[in-house]
Amino acid sequence: MLLTIICTLVGATILALTYFDIWATVLHPGIESPLSNRFHRLSWRLLRVGSRVFPRPEWLLHAGLPLLVAGLISLWLLLLLCGFALLYYPWLGDPGAFDTPPDVTGTWFDALYVSGTTLFTLGYGDITPLTKWLRTLALIEAGSGMATVSLAVAYVLAVYPTLSRLNIRATALDAEVAGQVSGLPLLRRYLLDDGRWNSGLEDRLRELALELLELTENHEAHPILYYSHPPRVQQSILRMLLIVQRLIGLLRYGLSPERHGDLVQNPQILLLEQSFSYSLRRLAVSLHAAANAPDSDTAAQEDFNDSFARICEELEALGMVSARQLNEHPVPVLAQGAQHPDLADTGSDGQAPVAEPTANGHHATTHDPALDLASTSPVDAYIAFRRATDPHIAAYAVASGYSIAEALRGDNAVWGVEGEKGSR
Repeated sequence: MLLTIICTLVGATILALTYFDIWATVLHPGIESPLSNRFHRLSWRLLRVGSRVFPRPEWLLHAGLPLLVAGLISLWLLLLLCGFALLYYPWLGDPGAFDTPPDVTGTWFDALYVSGTTLFTLGYGDITPLTKWLRTLALIEAGSGMATVSLAVAYVLAVYPTLSRLNIRATALDAEVAGQVSGLPLLRRYLLDDGRWNSGLEDRLRELALELLELTENHEAHPILYYSHPPRVQQSILRMLLIVQRLIGLLRYGLSPERHGDLVQNPQILLLEQSFSYSLRRLAVSLHAAANAPDSDTAAQEDFNDSFARICEELEALGMVSARQLNEHPVPVLAQGAQHPDLADTGSDGQAPVAEPTANGHHATTHDPALDLASTSPVDAYIAFRRATDPHIAAYAVASGYSIAEALRGDNAVWGVEGEKGSR
């Protein structure tokens, strides 16, 4: 009697957990599945460890996503097999419950055999249930096997087209920037001879913001996409995130808001920065990745200063006025988590002080912070932006299998043209 109760409770729990995981993964991807996400994280860690001793580690990581998909489907079937076997096991020795051949003694292997032939609808008929509830259970298992295989096909057809679409968009963006993470070639292509910007730049920035939001939704719906390791880093989402970060750095923090306010304060670049910040935070939450606080030492500070000086030099070389040349009202940082210079200090009551309004005369605490707040200096704003976004990108890099250094080293690996020199 005790064995029957234990097997029934354990088997029912396994089946309930498996059914819920299949439902959450395939039919309701907005809900985090309890098994598949943990299975993916553990399996990916094992693959990362194995890649350290594998002769061609990139091959193993590139095969990671197909292995995870196949492994998850196999896990579902294995859990269903064992769950129903536990329900059958206490009754196999009862002549009134099962009609069995003389050599069947009711072992655990026999229970697995009954469950397997039912789950995969083999229909041998050598061991058959006799009671109504056992026959009903067999029908449920046979239906579960067919439904699981069908839903597994639907899952594959949902994941792979999405993955292909994301890789295509990452590759297209890499082509737009001529294989340079700095993003400067994209800006040059939209820069007219008279110093104005082609109106198509606004449309492209909006498209890029929407692509980021779609990317985030796809990752939350199918977390297995985190473990995609394309054969070329130019196809990776990590590189796409780095390019967008650099583009925002150029357009929002590198250009002078007084001279190029039509672009620095353009609603589409504001949308891109806010979408970028939102996507990074949602990706980190969905991945359960801890975004470590950025280094605050002198070396890190100098790196940020050098990076800001470099983007200003690049813009000045194009004939643009950089933020370090003219910036009476440095732009605020829209990325959540940034230590905004205006709001870094609090009063004795713990409340943030009222920020100074910008030249437009609006009150900073009651209107759009993108338009009504100003940072203390352009370099402080840029550093705050990098400190708010770098940790999330680093967390995503851990999951992707590519390091940030590898993503940055991919410059000109595909789109560079050898043997040609020229300037604008």
